[in-house]
Amino acid sequence: MKKDYPHHVSALPRVIFLAAIWLISFQCAFALDPDKGRGNVRGLVQTSDGQPAGFVNVSIKGSSKGALTGEQGEYLIRNVAEGAQTLVVQLVGYAAVEVAIQVLPDETITAPVVSLKENFNQLEEVQVKGNINRFADKETDYVARLPLKNLENPQVYSAVNKDLISEQVVTDFKDALRNVAGVAPVNNPAGGTGATIRGFSATTTVRNGMAVQIYQSDPINLERVEVIKGPSGTLFGSSLVSFGGLINQVTKKPFETFKGEVSYTAGSYELSRFTADVNTPLNAGKTLLLRVNAAAHSEGTWQTFGHNRRYTATPSLLYKVDDRLTLTFDAELNATNRSTVAYYQNLNKTSYTNFKDIPIGSKTSLGGENIDADLTALNYALGARYTINSKWTSQTNVTIGNNRIEHSNQIYPNWISDTTFNRNISNYGPRIFTSINAQQNFTGNFNIGRLRNRLLVGLDVYTFTSQLRFTDVGTYDVVSTNKPIPGINLDKVNAILATKTNSNNQTRLSTYSAYASDVINLTERLIVMLSVRIDRFVNNATITNGVKGANDYKQTAVSPKFGFVYQVAPEQLSIFGNYMNGFQNVAPVVQPDGSTSTFKPLNANQWEFGLKAEAFNRKLTGTVSYYDISINNATRVEDSFTIQDGQQKSKGYEFEVVANPVAGMNIVAGYAKNDNKVVKAAAFEGNYVAQVPTDYANVWISYKFTGKTLRNFGLGLGGNYVSDCYFEAANLITIPGYTLINASLFYDQPKWRVTLKGNNLANEVTYSNWGLPQPLRQLAGSVTIKF
Repeated sequence: MKKDYPHHVSALPRVIFLAAIWLISFQCAFALDPDKGRGNVRGLVQTSDGQPAGFVNVSIKGSSKGALTGEQGEYLIRNVAEGAQTLVVQLVGYAAVEVAIQVLPDETITAPVVSLKENFNQLEEVQVKGNINRFADKETDYVARLPLKNLENPQVYSAVNKDLISEQVVTDFKDALRNVAGVAPVNNPAGGTGATIRGFSATTTVRNGMAVQIYQSDPINLERVEVIKGPSGTLFGSSLVSFGGLINQVTKKPFETFKGEVSYTAGSYELSRFTADVNTPLNAGKTLLLRVNAAAHSEGTWQTFGHNRRYTATPSLLYKVDDRLTLTFDAELNATNRSTVAYYQNLNKTSYTNFKDIPIGSKTSLGGENIDADLTALNYALGARYTINSKWTSQTNVTIGNNRIEHSNQIYPNWISDTTFNRNISNYGPRIFTSINAQQNFTGNFNIGRLRNRLLVGLDVYTFTSQLRFTDVGTYDVVSTNKPIPGINLDKVNAILATKTNSNNQTRLSTYSAYASDVINLTERLIVMLSVRIDRFVNNATITNGVKGANDYKQTAVSPKFGFVYQVAPEQLSIFGNYMNGFQNVAPVVQPDGSTSTFKPLNANQWEFGLKAEAFNRKLTGTVSYYDISINNATRVEDSFTIQDGQQKSKGYEFEVVANPVAGMNIVAGYAKNDNKVVKAAAFEGNYVAQVPTDYANVWISYKFTGKTLRNFGLGLGGNYVSDCYFEAANLITIPGYTLINASLFYDQPKWRVTLKGNNLANEVTYSNWGLPQPLRQLAGSVTIKF
């Protein structure tokens, strides 16, 4: 006998509603007279000595259309009126260069290469004087899987680019995330990176928009980090994203000129780090391009025991077959060995009400020097981009992830009184993760009547397998806080391990998805987005010690998305709103009466509205929004039966600004408020969700001196605030909030750079919102040679 519990809101009416709007829009389009066509303009800008001219203003004369060139001098200006136009290339403080072009309707033309009258050193001088918003980098094809500008996209996202990562001497991926409004980064006990976004835990398992098993990445290969806010099931599925959002790692790509840099960083806790980034064309025609990033990282700890050693190499190859077809290959090779950190699972038998009450100092490690995790990651990506015609493009991507945890000894103290705890240990390994993600996207840019359509149609296949050997070592020893706490001895752990029986598990799951998204310009200023995904999930039965289980099941989910944008001031200010959905698959449950109940996928639905700005020639960019995320069909237990009517609500607001208010000054700042509570459950109704802070603030202010006396010198100052949160669902024990103050001092020349950085300058004892201790004060110095 099976019991089917209804979903809170049926997916079918939503799909019918969205489809109806879509069809009505198309019918209205045919009733309108055609308007003047529009096209796109792309091209390159270089200096007088042939070097790429990055961060230069390119605009269409007599209009508000324009762009800032990328680091390699490339630019793309979209939605330009057809016909004769004049391209204006302007380096601040110098005469403009004007080029006549002919824009074709519904096509992307390539303008002639523009050569400035200034050389590379003069360009560097302008940038040193601080006339650009260096940290504003919102142009992306990943968020909507379409080439949309930030002001055209109804979804909120943040981007942390490599310039900011470099200036802050980021050596740990999680520290890059501290620049995002409303994000609290964390490391798990074995060192993997995650974050809390809009009240939900997210992992770092999306790379260039594709799902891949990334346990820990080195920041050396980051072009930027994109944090995409809200449930994003429509375009990204459910396997590796959370209801609060997702973290997309955008990697560095090859370009057409020889360029590179090497860097060495040393600092507190025996930090020693070498990195290299080298790009070169491999043939005279510059159609075969190679870029290699590498890092060797070694670091101790502020605690009594601990280390972190990591080696990374990330080659990237690009081959331009012809004007229409480009092939890419990327690899990420990572080997990490690092100490594990103890994680408190249970404090119920103590009288503690705050982590500050725990009588163990932040410097005391509950592990040992050789109590660690040994990890290897081998991830590969293949891509093919083909321009079918002036309106349609095909993008094919395949990623293959191979991650192996050779061993991971994890420590779980179990407190039995205020002064006594057991040190319990679990051994994981070998654990092998293998994933394959294949994706085919077709993107179109065309008009139906007067309505411009940017259409995405895609297929996505994802498979994941895991092989795990797990051994519960059990209690290693009983510790009294009234005595010195000894380090854990690996030989003793292995001796206990040899007497235990391990468990070997094999799991496999697959998803097969199809999705479509249409961005329609109802007018020049009013844009709507209509999207839907159909997702088929297949969970194979787990095999434990050779015995096949009975937990196999299949499930289908439908995920819609709707959004609108109205540009109050074209290219400067937009009002936006969205309705977005995320989902997670839910397994059947055998009830106490012997019946089997099947459930609908768990759904989270968000509505959001706000403002986006890119004003004053993009010297001020910002977003302010209010969101409400509701879960109305969570499973819960009542009278020993599992039912599907649990409710949770996460709501709040966010503010983010990236600005270049005066020459030489750049600001990144944000504030977020989140209220995440259990609404309906078997217990703890009305309580805050555990380990989710309510308040977040971040700021980084950078200033480069522009006068002759201190020219090339600069400094940065900023920090983070994260509020208190509760450790457990009962809301009885508090994890204290924290404030971090960081600063940097640097001297930046075109050919070299020296930076001094201080983290947690106040030397504050802090815990992440997962209850894990965070580093004390750390000082570091970095020297970079550019060529």
